[in-house]
Amino acid sequence: MIKGREQQLIVQKLTAQMEKRGLDALILTSADGVFYSTGFAVRSLYRSGKTGNAVSVVTADGKVTLVCSEFEKMAAQDVCDPSIHIEAYPVWIYIEDYAFEGMTKEVQPDLNRTYRIAAEFIPKSNKPLKIGIQSKWITYDACCFLHELYGKENIVDCTKLLSEARTIKTPWEIEVLRYNAKMSELAMYRTMKETVPGMTYADIHTVFHQACLDLAPDLTAISQSHTFGPHIAPAWIPQEIPLMRGDIVRLDGGPYTNGYKSDLARTYAVGNTTLPEREELYAALWKGYEWGIQHIGPGVRMCDVFKGVEQAIGMPKYIRGHFGHSISCDISGEEAPFISPEETRVFEPGMVLCLETPFYSSRRHTYHIEHTFVVTENGIELFSHAGPSLYI
Repeated sequence: MIKGREQQLIVQKLTAQMEKRGLDALILTSADGVFYSTGFAVRSLYRSGKTGNAVSVVTADGKVTLVCSEFEKMAAQDVCDPSIHIEAYPVWIYIEDYAFEGMTKEVQPDLNRTYRIAAEFIPKSNKPLKIGIQSKWITYDACCFLHELYGKENIVDCTKLLSEARTIKTPWEIEVLRYNAKMSELAMYRTMKETVPGMTYADIHTVFHQACLDLAPDLTAISQSHTFGPHIAPAWIPQEIPLMRGDIVRLDGGPYTNGYKSDLARTYAVGNTTLPEREELYAALWKGYEWGIQHIGPGVRMCDVFKGVEQAIGMPKYIRGHFGHSISCDISGEEAPFISPEETRVFEPGMVLCLETPFYSSRRHTYHIEHTFVVTENGIELFSHAGPSLYI
């Protein structure tokens, strides 16, 4: 098992949300959905993204079943809580442990089979069953199968349910996210200190990657959404373009450990010098960030924080959809709830979120201040700390 992971508490959070919505079972198919419900990060889901490689079933009575391939079964057994039933299906690979005389092998497994197996672990009932699925992470054929089996009207999207279950973190989740944020911040400061004019965009990626590896050797992935100078879009393959003195670098991302993300952002000037107008722009963004940190706390509405940050920055043309988001194990990084103009829910103890004030411009360069924090009974605890200057 992942040391310290509170499987039963997480399942209770899921079943509590299921009860509110009258759901009899969940069939989870995304990489993070399967991981959150079972504690097993399915490599084939994260690596290939092929829906159906693995499925988890959570029933209203709190029972959890993981359906995965024989190739991944042993890895699942190593980390899953003993309460989780693991059901494996055969693959084209020869595995002596599961071999028998006269067996046949498919060229590739029928991934729709996992849904048929999953359905076998949902208790039969004389009344119609209501099943939650992740509509964005299921194939058309699988959806048709479930509609035929349970009735189209009884298959509902559970995306919001999963998000709501993950909004208030367990103590273990908070500790993991705190650790990830601290390692990310250290890696960013190391990268900032090593940056000199003439280094390329690719060099920054390499330095940051190595720093993350050194600081968090237990990481499972590294997020790098950095931007450089006039280039506003993060590159999957960074370019060999040299940095000039005075260019603005925006670092964004961090290491993942134990299945959870980190998402910080820091901004600095190459060579510890830049134009005065860039200093002023960063100062305005810092003013908004600082207002948010000072006013976030339990019972405060998220929409009120959004409006306050926007007013504190004071730039009429500066329009954003949100100034922060929840963070957990979602592969996309940003999770609901968002610190947005229409979000009337309040901050609650146990929420872990990121507050951010980014600004993208090909003319004035790109800036980003982002921190992770947990809401406490009396306020917030910042996991990381930036400074009000572009200079190191």
